[in-house]
Amino acid sequence: MPNHDRLIGRKREQSELQTALADAKEGRGGLLLLAGDAGVGKTSLAESSLKQSGVFTLRANIAQETTPPYGPIVTLLRAYLRLNPGGLAECGRLTGYLALLLPELGSASSDADRATLFEAIRCALETIAHREPTAAFIASASMYRL
Repeated sequence: MPNHDRLIGRKREQSELQTALADAKEGRGGLLLLAGDAGVGKTSLAESSLKQSGVFTLRANIAQETTPPYGPIVTLLRAYLRLNPGGLAECGRLTGYLALLLPELGSASSDADRATLFEAIRCALETIAHREPTAAFIASASMYRL
């Protein structure tokens, strides 16, 4: 039985995710956050919807207690580079800033600042998304409680 048939009581959420993914396929991207208590099926819902959509998906699983800064971004970009070596070359001079996170890209820029690093990450994600509609799925194993 397909995974989406095992989701119980999630038709509305699944429909909303499918609509958002269809929008992404049409070039209207966005950001979605699935929130809820542990074990309610957020990951199953997301994985089912992503599989049905056919949208290229990069995945990162994180544990907030042990994930280093930028860890999910590094995981996503490395997953992409494994599939498309040289796939971020279009970022030009910003590649040196990406090399701060991904040493395999070459020499890191010595004049790094946060704003330029963010611009380099934006360029990388935009480059990936321009090739084909893409979802970046970051699943958190735990949440801090305040």
